[in-house]
Amino acid sequence: MSGMRTGRQASWALKSAALLFLCVWLWPLSAAARADRIRFTEDGFVYIDGRPRLVIGLYENPEDDGVLKQVADSGFNLVRAGPDRQALDRLHKHGLYAWIPLGGTLALREGDDAGRAALTDTVRRFKDDPALLAWEAPDEALWMTWFASYQWLAFEMPETLSGIIAKAAANRSHEEVVRWQRMAEKASDLLWRSMWKEAEATLNTLWAELGTTNPKPDLYVTRRIEAARRLGDELTRGWEAVWELDQTHVMWQNHAPGNSIADMRYQNRGVNAAGCDIYPILFTTGEPGSILQNLDMTSVGTFTERNVAAAPGKACWMVLQGFGYHDIQEPLFPKDPVHGRRPTYKETRFMAYDALLHGADAILYWGTSYIEKDSQLWRDILSVAKELRALEPAIVGIKPPAAPAVVAETNWAAFDGGDPKLTLRRADDDWVLIAVNEARVGVAFDVRGLPSELNGRKLYRLYSGEEHVVDNGGFHDGIQQHDVHVYATSRRFEASLDYPYHA
Repeated sequence: MSGMRTGRQASWALKSAALLFLCVWLWPLSAAARADRIRFTEDGFVYIDGRPRLVIGLYENPEDDGVLKQVADSGFNLVRAGPDRQALDRLHKHGLYAWIPLGGTLALREGDDAGRAALTDTVRRFKDDPALLAWEAPDEALWMTWFASYQWLAFEMPETLSGIIAKAAANRSHEEVVRWQRMAEKASDLLWRSMWKEAEATLNTLWAELGTTNPKPDLYVTRRIEAARRLGDELTRGWEAVWELDQTHVMWQNHAPGNSIADMRYQNRGVNAAGCDIYPILFTTGEPGSILQNLDMTSVGTFTERNVAAAPGKACWMVLQGFGYHDIQEPLFPKDPVHGRRPTYKETRFMAYDALLHGADAILYWGTSYIEKDSQLWRDILSVAKELRALEPAIVGIKPPAAPAVVAETNWAAFDGGDPKLTLRRADDDWVLIAVNEARVGVAFDVRGLPSELNGRKLYRLYSGEEHVVDNGGFHDGIQQHDVHVYATSRRFEASLDYPYHA
């Protein structure tokens, strides 16, 4: 018995030695494999060249090299580029990364060998390009699947029905025509009440009585719901095909703000970064159909949180406003100097910080191709990018074990609650505290619970002459409505802006 035990021990020793040798021999390979995979911090900031980075991106790829240099010098590090080698080389020359939109080729139907070949060809051709940082799914794909039915059901179909009823009226009784008109009105009422099945059943009966059929049955909302589900499966299948070839770049999905969290989660299964575009200045000029309940600037933070919830454990990339609605001059947004105006500097800055404090890991701007490159808004966007880039070490820095608390004072507006939102980060030996006031009124507040090592240290309010000394873990200050304060133990986090904005 003892000899058997000794033999087993010797056998186990040999196996252990062999296993140890194998692990040591494979370690460099496995470490390299891990290094090759795309990595994110716990908070969702992507690693670029071995360190966590704040992504600041631009949908526009300016043709003017001087403008592109201005973009790079202002702190942007990501620009949209098509699958074009020359465009990628140009961005790389300016020290910028690129994302490539894969568009409809990403939506792979089951058994679509030709589609898979087209997708994998694009990935193979560009996956090793030094400028590439991310692949993007079709923009607002989920929303557009739904929205395809909106124009038809809300506007075109009622006109089509009215024309058919008017044509049929010549050979039918007045009572029949009135009944058809009431059926059409009932269907419209049901549609606006989102009672899709009931509305569609009423419409089908009406089409049949009119001796015709719905010319666009695929645009019924119930079918759009099914189409959205299919799209989620197709995009996931496409991302799986991309992942088989390339695990070193971000896979990103941008949504519109008007989607449910559950639907976005289904669409986000294959990505490692997701977010939405949100442009609240000024979103509506009174037309029906605005899907945002909150038209305030704080909707940026609200929708950031929704997109964090829609992609749990993944990065959140938010797309912010780089235009005024009068710039794009679409039919729903007529040129209006008030309701279609461009964001101010203060609004542009607020929306960026509001997104970050609600969980965004990247800030991107859409619509700058519509504005002049000597305009105030363009200069404002560049200044905000500079400010964020200078603050990057703190933005991606270490959170303390316990977050500080903030308590707002009651003010002349009988203000209750709505304390400024705070985030505290450490970067090396320095600390940075960011405060965002989402209220419509200015607020005086007390910060409490700062780390004990800050007691007696000076906090500079960046881009101002103000200083605060931390006493017993806190300090007192006030902040204007919809404003941002950045406090730091060093002014090294201040960017060199072209012109001052703060007192």
